[in-house]
Amino acid sequence: MKATIGFFSCLLLLGSGLALGGRPAGGVGNDVGPEGDAEYGTRSVDREYDAPYSDVQRILDAKCTSCHTGAAAARGLRLDSWQTLIAGSDHGEAIIPFDAGRSLLVELTTKLVGGPHPAEVGGEPLTEAEVALVSEWIDEGSPSETGEIPFADARNLLYAANQSVAMVSVIDMETNQVIRTVDLQQYGLPENAWPHHFAVEPDGSYWYLSLIAANQILKFDRDNNLVQQIDFVRPGLLALDPGGDNLYAARSMAAVSPPQAIGVIRRSDMMAEEVGIFLQRPHALAVRPGEGTVYTASLAVNQIASFYPEDEAVELHELAGDRPHTFIGFAVSPDGRWMVGTTELTASLFVFDLDRAPDMTPVDTIAVNAAPWHPVFTPDGRWVYVGNNWDNTVNVIDMESRTLAKVIEGNGLSQPHGAAVSPDGRFAYIASRNLEMPVGHSKYEHMYTPRYDTGDNARAGTVVVIDTASQEIVKIIEIEGYGAGLGAAAPN
Repeated sequence: MKATIGFFSCLLLLGSGLALGGRPAGGVGNDVGPEGDAEYGTRSVDREYDAPYSDVQRILDAKCTSCHTGAAAARGLRLDSWQTLIAGSDHGEAIIPFDAGRSLLVELTTKLVGGPHPAEVGGEPLTEAEVALVSEWIDEGSPSETGEIPFADARNLLYAANQSVAMVSVIDMETNQVIRTVDLQQYGLPENAWPHHFAVEPDGSYWYLSLIAANQILKFDRDNNLVQQIDFVRPGLLALDPGGDNLYAARSMAAVSPPQAIGVIRRSDMMAEEVGIFLQRPHALAVRPGEGTVYTASLAVNQIASFYPEDEAVELHELAGDRPHTFIGFAVSPDGRWMVGTTELTASLFVFDLDRAPDMTPVDTIAVNAAPWHPVFTPDGRWVYVGNNWDNTVNVIDMESRTLAKVIEGNGLSQPHGAAVSPDGRFAYIASRNLEMPVGHSKYEHMYTPRYDTGDNARAGTVVVIDTASQEIVKIIEIEGYGAGLGAAAPN
């Protein structure tokens, strides 16, 4: 029987509809008209640009296209047209619209160690004036000659938290390249804000971000405009109820003694309250679709709490174990029946049958590699992917047989953290921190070395792309430092 225990609330109306104009980080679909190029999700803009693309192409033709043209273009990067420049290389994007400073094209021509490019291969480097013009063009959104803004209509978006630099990398899951960045410092947030985890509306209209050190939760619209923000002590994982209006927040691992409560936030106006659950260090978090029941688990003790929003009741469930499991993450299958939970210290994936609730005794326990972090289901519910933070591997769990089907290893996996899947289930994504860790914490030989040395990117984070059909790594997306949580819209 459910019992209502210790419910209390504290209103946190600190965002109060903070709607910011402008687009300091570069929106995905702002300021654009109805016509464009479907392949790159572009729309036309009827305006004059200070740096027209025709001037950019003249620079590329003079300094770059002798190597970067045709089928044999160096590194697979063609620079002989706007379309090929936007398409990027074999490895990833050449430019990030609205962000020249983090665009590889600018970095290689200004910061490459041993460069600048193409001087290190005998070419004539770009002049300061040429770099300035290219940079201005990128910062204006990288428009084509007809004013098309690349990826303005992109809808299958993946958000990656760059925890060490107060940034978010926005990835297009159709092309698997970074198409925007959101610099939180441009919104007045500190460099050490520690962006950590996401929740995304099922239709992609809004996304939510926890900031551990800044003690805030932010709400952005699809165009990366900050809509509202609220205060919340040491937020960690986020989860939303796709059938309701609530967003839920647990506590970060960095919070040694946080309130024994989770946040309940009404997404429509970001009014928030705290729900006392009398659970030490609540961290893992998930919502059962359809019913809206919330599950959270402790980092410190072997307990799970179930929260029932309809009557504000809380149940605590004891789990067997002679030492703390330290639950890291929960994921619920798309049909709402199964929930899996990862445990850092006992290297297990627990399987719960939510149809048996309120009985939360695991129906299976699957041994996995060291320190499994965030799990994610594929849209068909067949597979679970989870990165192993201390082992630099990804485990693939077959949920039909409830077995460890494959251990994926490879370049780009360096302290795996967040996980996500594309809406069509074609790709799984694993973010990695790529930090220098003490001996014994993780496989040091698997530290990722960026493709180019720009003098300040040795600890670049990554998002590894896994083809779910072959269960192989097919791409490494380089992002800014400390790849943490990932977020993508899950169809409702």
